[in-house]
Amino acid sequence: MRAMKKIGLALTLAASLAFGNAVEAAEAYEANAQLDFLSTQKDIWEKNMCLEEALVQNGEFAVTDLDNNGQLELFFTTTVGDEEFIENWGYEVNETGDGVSLLHFFNGASETDIHKPHVRMYFACQIGERHYVFESVRWIPSMEGGWARDGRLYGLQLSQGQIHQEFLGHFSEPHKGLKLPPSGETTYSDKNANIIDKEAYAKLAKNHYNGCHIYEVTLGWVSLSELWKAKGSREKVREVFAKSWAGFHAEELDEGPVH
Repeated sequence: MRAMKKIGLALTLAASLAFGNAVEAAEAYEANAQLDFLSTQKDIWEKNMCLEEALVQNGEFAVTDLDNNGQLELFFTTTVGDEEFIENWGYEVNETGDGVSLLHFFNGASETDIHKPHVRMYFACQIGERHYVFESVRWIPSMEGGWARDGRLYGLQLSQGQIHQEFLGHFSEPHKGLKLPPSGETTYSDKNANIIDKEAYAKLAKNHYNGCHIYEVTLGWVSLSELWKAKGSREKVREVFAKSWAGFHAEELDEGPVH
């Protein structure tokens, strides 16, 4: 009887592994099909994003699946103007794999989290979606003279080509000059404009995503110069898209669910 149980367990494990491998193979096939599709969309990555102009704006792109729905996104970021305002925007492949939806992220911020190689996201296991905390920071004239770093914290949910956002909090950091060390006390507030301390501000995201697991998501940013060099060949364009996609992954941080 014990031998039969062991055989049954071995068969069950083998079937589970085979099923897992089949799922992984199917996911890889679907991603490859989407990479094929994106490589043909010159209206997106050459015309709509003004590829030639973006080259001189330190442009980069990343192929991702931030919302964990199996539909790839193609993000672009460029640096515009003397004040180094960053623009972030992109597209998500639709469910049928034959079209895209435009994704509107925040534009005109001098610092944005999504442009970093690693971003922190919150994964809601019960509904299978990732949520993203986005801090948009600008330099603005200060009422006391000089400049201030003005930061706004948002909770974002990327779902089916739409970005749903909720304002979480705000900070203001006064400076005597642009990008010099802080010259005064930084003030923090919640979404209702109530003054809070730095520690409470740091917890706003966790409080908003109570019950979610925290992930560190790596984005495979690639210079648009590589896309420019490849633009004459669909196969080469697909190669640089695949290079970015290969650099994307999400790893759960060993912190357990947010409380």
